[in-house]
Amino acid sequence: MNLPEQSPVVHLGVDVAKAELVADLQGKIRRFGNNPKGIATLLKAAARIPGTAHFVCEATAGYERPLATAAMALAIPVSIVQPLRVREFARSHGRHAKSDPLDAALLSRFGASVKPLPLQPKSEVRQELNDVMRTRSELIDSMQRELNRAEHHTCKLVIRIHKNIAATFAKHIAALDARAAALVAGDKDLAEADALMQAVSGVGAQTSRTLLAFLPELGHVGRGTIAALVGVAPYDRDSGKFKGKRFIRGGRGQIRKVLYMAALVAIRRNAVLKVLYKRLRDAGKIAKVAIVAVMRHLLIHLNAIMAKSLENPLAVQDRY
Repeated sequence: MNLPEQSPVVHLGVDVAKAELVADLQGKIRRFGNNPKGIATLLKAAARIPGTAHFVCEATAGYERPLATAAMALAIPVSIVQPLRVREFARSHGRHAKSDPLDAALLSRFGASVKPLPLQPKSEVRQELNDVMRTRSELIDSMQRELNRAEHHTCKLVIRIHKNIAATFAKHIAALDARAAALVAGDKDLAEADALMQAVSGVGAQTSRTLLAFLPELGHVGRGTIAALVGVAPYDRDSGKFKGKRFIRGGRGQIRKVLYMAALVAIRRNAVLKVLYKRLRDAGKIAKVAIVAVMRHLLIHLNAIMAKSLENPLAVQDRY
């Protein structure tokens, strides 16, 4: 029995701006409006290219979201990559010039060489949860800035203004928390995943909701990949006889923030992670290194739990 041949994947770079999409369609640069009509025209043009189209674009403050949503609705793979990775790729190839057409062509080349993972499609509920949790994180940062500003003034009026602004942010954060809780409770899959994660000592509601919002890959990829996606995988810095320190880099900052707080709680309450932290500290590791190790172990454990619930053979091997 002859199996049908799969079409070759064709990576199509798209430079995204607020009003315009500049696409590299196999060496032919075309411009489209970043609006429903322009996106539909781009998708039709991509469909005419032989092979399986795979869009590659940079994270651009959310302006890439309409294209990604429309493409995934048609089962077209889309990868959103960090701009720094693309610039480093360009420098490694001796490319220093920058323009929209050049960036689109560079993204095509980056996709063909690196083969970035495509985005996982999100349900409407999960997308709304993403919006809610992202806004919550931004408002918390804004509230903390207002409180910090209040500390640096002596004028009572100025102090009161900053504290009132912070109080307004706090009210909005409370409303977002209520909406996030309702979204999770009202969706069977999210509610089950939330219960599984919060059953782990150290994981609270905010950690669970953040993972559900910003890490749809949880339970779908292996332990090494999930650690790299979040940015808690240590990278070697060795050369010859020189053995450098291992550092983490890249990844999703929103998740690292909540994992850090979860790790601090787990160090006190989670029997396994408490022992791990103490062992690392007794071995001479500094506190931050030990905490990152706890973050990584906690994330891998949660990934394994989700993989088992999804009956996914990936990442089910765990040391817990």
